[in-house]
Amino acid sequence: MSAPAPSLYSPVAKAVAAQLGLTMGRPNLEEFADTVLALAQANRQVVAVTSDSRGSGKLGPFGQALPRQIVEVGIAEQNLVGVAAGLASTGKTVFAVSPACFLTARSFEQVKNDVCYSDNPVVLVGISAGVSYGALGTTHHSLHDYAALRAVNNLEVVAPADNFETREAVRQAAALGKPVTCASARPLSIICRKPRPSS
Repeated sequence: MSAPAPSLYSPVAKAVAAQLGLTMGRPNLEEFADTVLALAQANRQVVAVTSDSRGSGKLGPFGQALPRQIVEVGIAEQNLVGVAAGLASTGKTVFAVSPACFLTARSFEQVKNDVCYSDNPVVLVGISAGVSYGALGTTHHSLHDYAALRAVNNLEVVAPADNFETREAVRQAAALGKPVTCASARPLSIICRKPRPSS
């Protein structure tokens, strides 16, 4: 059994920050969710697809505000990526949200073939990477996501360090039409496809 991961938002961390005159930022996952909601409110072509992670992915407000722009596939990460790729192939800007450990391991083939090889602009969002799931154990830990996904052609890895970088990375990924994987709650990791050469 694993020990819970230490929190950056613990009372000790807050006390040290106060002594240094620093203020704590928001969790990057909340910044991600708010940015995706704002993008979707401005553009009906922006869609979120989730695998039973609406709550942990902070997409509850998105689902309440835009119920026709969210798809819930249940605990079926391979289907999540396949559905996301299908929607993206029709011109939608798709954010596929799932725990990083399952998104990377269970749907690796779909990421490689349906998203990257097929050049579908899916934004893959892997939440709670690393040991963020703490005591849930190694089945829920994602220590391989960077290594595995960096080996796939047509992907770039971006790891925003703070709220500003998270917000801008999500906006750029949506604007450029590339797949994105937010592979962690803090820091958020974003994996984007390289641009297709222009003809």
